[in-house]
Amino acid sequence: MRSTKQVEVNCSVESLWKILTKPEYSKRYMFNCAVTTDWKVGSDIVWEGVFNGHEAYQKGKVISISKGQGLSYSTFDPNAGLEDVSKNYIIVSYILHDFNGIAHLTITNETFDGSTKRMSHIKQGWDVVIGKLKEIAEEGSVVLV
Repeated sequence: MRSTKQVEVNCSVESLWKILTKPEYSKRYMFNCAVTTDWKVGSDIVWEGVFNGHEAYQKGKVISISKGQGLSYSTFDPNAGLEDVSKNYIIVSYILHDFNGIAHLTITNETFDGSTKRMSHIKQGWDVVIGKLKEIAEEGSVVLV
């Protein structure tokens, strides 16, 4: 199953890229979870933090990356009660485009277990994340160094 969401964000692609890939920003949009990785293909990627009083942790691998343009990674939540096998991982992809100074982001989530309930939950989560991404980007606090 595949779900795709698109959003326009009133910031530069460079700013949005930083928000998507730096832990100090990911904590603000990804349910208080900081992302840890070196952003190299094949490297581990971990999201962890405390959300609503519960330890949150997801793991995966960086699948592809083109700095400032797009990336994809696998992710798995060991606390979701699913077996740690490939069909239970989610593939997340980001594609960024600039359109007259406005960043366009396409987020795709792909699941392989056939669960419509799980995909519905994923979509609801991304609705929250997208709102937070826009908020961070449009407040103008991203430092481009």
